[in-house]
Amino acid sequence: VTLDASFIGYEPVSRTVTVSAGARLALNFELSSDVAMLEEIVVIGYGVMRKSDLTGSVTNVRADEMNRGVLTDPIQGLQGKSAGVMITKRGGDPNAGFSVKIRGASSLATGTSPLYVVDGIPGVDPTTIAPEDIESFNILKDASAAAIYGSRGANGVIIITTRRGTDRKGAGIEFSSYVSTETVANRLDLLSGDQIRDFASQTGRSFLDGGDNVDWQDQLYRTGSSRNYNLAFTGQEGSLSYRASVGHNIFDGVVMGSRKERTIARLNIDQKALNDRLILSAGIAGTFEDNRYINYGGWGLNDVFYQTFRRNPTDPVFDEEGNYYEMNRGFNYKNPLATIEEIQNERDAKRYFGYLKADLEVFDGLTAGINLGYTRDDSESFY
Repeated sequence: VTLDASFIGYEPVSRTVTVSAGARLALNFELSSDVAMLEEIVVIGYGVMRKSDLTGSVTNVRADEMNRGVLTDPIQGLQGKSAGVMITKRGGDPNAGFSVKIRGASSLATGTSPLYVVDGIPGVDPTTIAPEDIESFNILKDASAAAIYGSRGANGVIIITTRRGTDRKGAGIEFSSYVSTETVANRLDLLSGDQIRDFASQTGRSFLDGGDNVDWQDQLYRTGSSRNYNLAFTGQEGSLSYRASVGHNIFDGVVMGSRKERTIARLNIDQKALNDRLILSAGIAGTFEDNRYINYGGWGLNDVFYQTFRRNPTDPVFDEEGNYYEMNRGFNYKNPLATIEEIQNERDAKRYFGYLKADLEVFDGLTAGINLGYTRDDSESFY
């Protein structure tokens, strides 16, 4: 017989014994404390602390614990990983970001997004980081944990630490890539052109018959695709360690014309001096993004969903001359494919991020540090 003994906070113990039929046996188990999780180091504010010393609510998510698969945003890797942190995204638009609410924060007039801190620099857009470059997330949920950030941390703080160079000599190369597809899960059950003709024939009604039989949802939707390529170089030369990476993403949405293309380049350098009592850290990153937007936010002339769902299925897509077929059937009636093709709604964005940190261990237990950061966001939109 094998008996297992376990208790929260202690390492489990198994013991195998042989017992005769009808015999009585008493066993004593001695359990050892499992302090590994209590000794885990998490980032808080200007420094680090052991989990056992924390009084606030903090969640640590390491890179190997993040969600895998297609991540259009690094925050997507946190979904379902921390209690009280709700991460959602509306629809499958590749250009739509994720909504993050920590402990149900809500407001009528102001934003509820948490403060993002990247490598010690607050206010950095998390979409400028490739998921492959993230070492860990630390989520500060309550006022005591996020106090040093003041009012900016009122909705919680998410601290992101990026990956550094290795401790081994020489250099290493990492490459990862994936290709994925996506389709629309559910479609509206609408009448076809032939069904409308049958109904009109049976009921004696008349209507403007365009002479075709078009499923406009087939015309609007397509098989979306995502492609990701990431290349990184890591290594150490003497007391200098480094990590350089570049990633390229292409997201084609399930709606015709929707697209996002993004390139992220990053370099992190660490230099030790004075018998490792002085640590200099520097990093620079650039994100370059091209967006193609489709209007599906209202019920107007240029809303492709609205026009698709109300479109007469007997209307052809093109006329005899090869142009988009248009017919005046009343107010706000437009060929949705013509709307996608003829309206340019584009954005070109560039984001830059850099930092320089110096930490000097004055004596055991006292470290003095300075942290300088630079962020810049440039974007140009065309409609």
